[in-house]
Amino acid sequence: MGAGGSMSMANASLKYNRSLIGRRKFKNAKDLIIKKSGKTKLEFKEVSSLELAKIKRQIRLDAKRRAKQTIIAYVAATIVTVLLLGYLFF
Repeated sequence: MGAGGSMSMANASLKYNRSLIGRRKFKNAKDLIIKKSGKTKLEFKEVSSLELAKIKRQIRLDAKRRAKQTIIAYVAATIVTVLLLGYLFF
């Protein structure tokens, strides 16, 4: 069992790293934010239905573009793989 020493060093390192970070509590951060801003509710930007439609259309176009790029990348990788295997076996 030669791994005991290395595992104890790993555990000691993890413990030391945790002590550097300290314990952060979300409750304290939340209270601090409320005290600084004085607001307890979130405020969202109002967007007209026309702007919302433009944003949705842009998101859909970006998704289609990414899907096309992914398909092209997979097809190219498949072609390269088939060519390499064909070259190696024949």
